[in-house]
Amino acid sequence: MEPGMEWIKIAPWDISCEGAEEETRDYRESVFSQGNGYLGMRGYRPDEASPNQAHRTTFYSGFYEYIRPGITDLVNQPDCSYTEIGLCGKPARELRVREAKQSLSMKTGEASWRYVLEDGEGNQTRVEAFRFASMDNRRLIALRYRITPLNYEGTLELTTGVDGGVENLPISDNQMQGNTEFVKFWTEHAFLPRTDGGVLSAKTRYSKRETAAGWRVYASGAATEQKPYAEGEKYATKLAASLKQGQTWQVDKLCAVACWRDGEDPAAQVKRLLDENEADYDALLRKNAAVWEAVWRTADIRLDAEDELQGAVRYNIYQLIASAPHGDEHASIGARGLMHGRYKGCYFWDTEVFMLPFFRDTLPATAKSLLLYRYNTLEDAKESARRFSVKGARYSWMSSDTGFEQCETWDTGCCEIHITADIAYAVGKYALLSGDKEFLDEFGAKILVETARYWFDRFSYCKEEDLYHLLFVKGPDEYCGVTSDNLYTVRLAKHNIALALEVLDRLKQEQNGSYEALALRTGLQNEEPDAWRDLMQKTVEIYDEDRGLWVQDATFEHLEPLDIPSVRSGCKPLYYTLNFDRLQRYRVLKQPDVLMLMALLPEEFSRAEIEVAWNYYEPITLHDSTLSFGMHALVAARLNKQAEAKEYFEKAVYMDLKDVMQNTAREGIHTAALGAAWQALVYGFCGLSAEPGEPRCNPKLPKEIRSAAFTVFRNGGWYDVTVDREGSCSVSKIEEIDDKRVFLRKV
Repeated sequence: MEPGMEWIKIAPWDISCEGAEEETRDYRESVFSQGNGYLGMRGYRPDEASPNQAHRTTFYSGFYEYIRPGITDLVNQPDCSYTEIGLCGKPARELRVREAKQSLSMKTGEASWRYVLEDGEGNQTRVEAFRFASMDNRRLIALRYRITPLNYEGTLELTTGVDGGVENLPISDNQMQGNTEFVKFWTEHAFLPRTDGGVLSAKTRYSKRETAAGWRVYASGAATEQKPYAEGEKYATKLAASLKQGQTWQVDKLCAVACWRDGEDPAAQVKRLLDENEADYDALLRKNAAVWEAVWRTADIRLDAEDELQGAVRYNIYQLIASAPHGDEHASIGARGLMHGRYKGCYFWDTEVFMLPFFRDTLPATAKSLLLYRYNTLEDAKESARRFSVKGARYSWMSSDTGFEQCETWDTGCCEIHITADIAYAVGKYALLSGDKEFLDEFGAKILVETARYWFDRFSYCKEEDLYHLLFVKGPDEYCGVTSDNLYTVRLAKHNIALALEVLDRLKQEQNGSYEALALRTGLQNEEPDAWRDLMQKTVEIYDEDRGLWVQDATFEHLEPLDIPSVRSGCKPLYYTLNFDRLQRYRVLKQPDVLMLMALLPEEFSRAEIEVAWNYYEPITLHDSTLSFGMHALVAARLNKQAEAKEYFEKAVYMDLKDVMQNTAREGIHTAALGAAWQALVYGFCGLSAEPGEPRCNPKLPKEIRSAAFTVFRNGGWYDVTVDREGSCSVSKIEEIDDKRVFLRKV
């Protein structure tokens, strides 16, 4: 699809590529990223030299540190994949790489690298490397090396351990600003040697947050000498063997990690993990594969379609699962998952609006933990509201291990406030579809009441008009600038308030003291619900009856039209060509706004209204955000616009695999685009309804998909659903689902 993408191969359960050219390296490392939700690693070859100490990244979910007062960065952890190979006294990193092939299995999360090293004398050595992050025990990583001299005999060395000298390269919120200033977080290194490896611990420079990573090795296939090795902040085991031509030397490495977020002393935890687990790659892989098999039972979508499309869909699902902090109620999913430091690793509305539907329907325990992160940062959201001189709870546009604002772009951080309503929307949808009344009453209700209180105070009442305006806001279309009465934000705020009133009314009717308990917990005043109802009747929403058009905001139609084809080609964002300030004065959209609202709340609009909105907004949408394509595909599929739906869906599902926006190498995996593609397929093409009870579908499959089968969680039960191109839908209830899956228990 895009230049340089012809070499990537997408099969139903794996992706692969050939070649090791430097110009494709960053792209390959992004696409072949691995993770298990506790940790994520870019897809770098373990023994390949890096251009700097921030290039090879390993991130732990929820592990942040301050880079300046109040502003955090997701911390690059010590590199436990660190490996160097020496062939007959020559560093392998100086030798020529031939016949290189790299692959990633979505079925097990295992990555492999196969290549031949050749020195100046023509000596050739075949190297095979394998790595996976365990889903059975998510603090374990396993690696295997198989090294074979093909046309000579000689001494081979392998040095492997932990590199504690890693750094961060914080990236500005301003997408046009490059990042050049490295930050070294780690200090106070301490090393505990073992006969077969070692444990390295370190603390962050400012908050003294501790991490630990350890390893043990086991060699076979040749007599092996091993001894401890240290250079600078690299701590390792050096192994050496003399091999004959054709003889294969195998080295298995088990890595264990822990950090301050896990409770007890991280180094002690790592030591225990190493003591309890052998460096047996095959045994560890079998356990890992068994958990993945259970996960795929409900997460998979089985298509009767071309292999490439099936593989792309599974790749999107795999990367979502790999980035989600299953069972961790104090972390969420960043805009680049655990694979890249873009946006400082922060959490956005991306999680609740774009990714959470996948987890809600297929891995509901994970969805619940993601929402509990928002509950656990509710007090921070209340303090944030106070700092903005309003009541209630105001969720930050960008948050990390706390709920406090991490966005340093003033207009976005101050004005893109719809995230508060987005979170309430997600709480309401999860409770409605899962049937998890306990979550709603114990946790969700408090979120809904506090956020409803925020919205009432955030609207501005005009006494002369007897109307409530929402001033100084920025909607999902970030090119619109700061405006007033943005329809998306107004309508989602009202939805937020309606959810709060609904739960309050139900609790009152149950007459079991629940209402009084919630009122006490939130300080609810008797007059507040009536005031909220009054606001809901008097908000300003701009509707042009002559055109049947819902207008995006108060200033949108005053903006200057733009001849889009004259200023852009392809999918590269226009902000690389035009100054952002200038873009805000053109009548163009970065991503859907009114159409986004209609995707989330289709029941509030007629088909005719959605069609009019499509015809007006779609031609002037630039799709300069990776969030855009999937939601347009969803709306187009619901409107039965097959050609448009297919085009947008393909851009969403292949966003990273085919580098649609030419930013995967630089920015990593786009997790919201993964979730949007899933929604377009399941809620768009398959026509799944977002209603409680037994699933219903109104499928509109494109000709490329003959049938689709998937599993859905509704009201505490599981259902298998199959739809086909003829429009039929079959649903069967599942009596039993494996309860040993990793996402049902904490690490």
